[in-house]
Amino acid sequence: MQSCSVHHCVLLLLTLTFTTAPVLSAVCSKTVKLHQPVTLSCEYKCSGSVKWSLFNNRDVVFARCDETSCSSLVKGYNMSYDQYQDGDLSLTITAADYRMRNTYSCECGVSEISTVRLSIETVFSAVQVKHDGDLILDLTVPEPVEVIYTSSDSADGERICNVTQHSLQCKAEYTHRTSLRYPELTLRDVTYSDSGRYTIRDTENKEDIRVYSVSVTDDQSGFPVWGIIVMVLILLAVFTGVFIYLKMAPHQEFLKLGRQLQCVDKLVKQSLPRQDQSNKQFIMTGAALKKAEKEIDKLQQQYTHSSKYSEQVSLFCQAKRSELNKYRVQYRSDEGPLLTERDGIIGKMEEVMNSLQQLRGGARREQQVTSSSSTAMDEMEIRVEKHLEEVEKWCGERRVELNDLIQQHRGGAARDLRLVEIKS
Repeated sequence: MQSCSVHHCVLLLLTLTFTTAPVLSAVCSKTVKLHQPVTLSCEYKCSGSVKWSLFNNRDVVFARCDETSCSSLVKGYNMSYDQYQDGDLSLTITAADYRMRNTYSCECGVSEISTVRLSIETVFSAVQVKHDGDLILDLTVPEPVEVIYTSSDSADGERICNVTQHSLQCKAEYTHRTSLRYPELTLRDVTYSDSGRYTIRDTENKEDIRVYSVSVTDDQSGFPVWGIIVMVLILLAVFTGVFIYLKMAPHQEFLKLGRQLQCVDKLVKQSLPRQDQSNKQFIMTGAALKKAEKEIDKLQQQYTHSSKYSEQVSLFCQAKRSELNKYRVQYRSDEGPLLTERDGIIGKMEEVMNSLQQLRGGARREQQVTSSSSTAMDEMEIRVEKHLEEVEKWCGERRVELNDLIQQHRGGAARDLRLVEIKS
């Protein structure tokens, strides 16, 4: 025998008219959503035949099982033979509707095992109706039913209409505004005072079948006019913003490229040697060169795949690298600021000239030459010859570098530089 919770079951003592022994059975309540599957439970190890029928009419059988198989006698009702063998005699309803609301009985042989009352959950619907429009209520279930109206500012409802045998009876204030075309009941010319809750109640089974939450608005869609205006303004603003962005985007990209070219040009100029005010000699740093080279590489890489600016940027970067190469040819930097080689050679040449003047002065005073002055003149002569060798070596290296630079840039470098300056 199936046990039921105290909240859903009522224990009844039933004496079957056509059985040989009384059976104690519990009437359980089972609620399901409309058109959803549901299982009516019945657990009992039955060695004979099992059937599910109406509680108040045992001749109406929906499904049955015996020791060999299970069969369905009404469409939408099923039993499982495997479950039957395990002592599970449950009945499955594939899609419950209002016609299936009833009390069902599970029997093993002549003994009643389980009794289940099937109900359908109340359906709630939100409806918006235009002022002076029609409110249509679906009665859904067979008669008799009643329509109960609860206003928005009240907790108590009142019955406004009754439907029995396709006949409609309504309160006096609703009679001229209601009509029945089964299963639809129509309330015409609704006003704001008709907003509220309309309940369709099955009077025979005392069940609320459907509840309509009705609001009456100025517009059928229920969307206020000012809301539509706001949405139109928002969409207009969005489209305007997109249009402006699409128009300004190319100009903004051009301005961005111009700022990048100016930045790189400034870094290259910062790599120029500058004069040290303390010793009046030109100095330069490797850090400035490296920073300029890094920005040139970054700029060219950024616009490599740009169909619009790739060529212009490439020519610009080539020209700026040529400027940096000129600085490398003229100057050699180690870990910190150094004197230029040109200034060093000029210093050596000035020292040679001074030494030669001293030698000339010493030759005029030949009669006064002593052994010590002769030794000094010999050292000075050696020093002059050494400086002359260094000057000749430096001049030779510069000639080689100059020839390499001429060969490197011959045949187009000057033209590319002019082209970049024009485009910039």
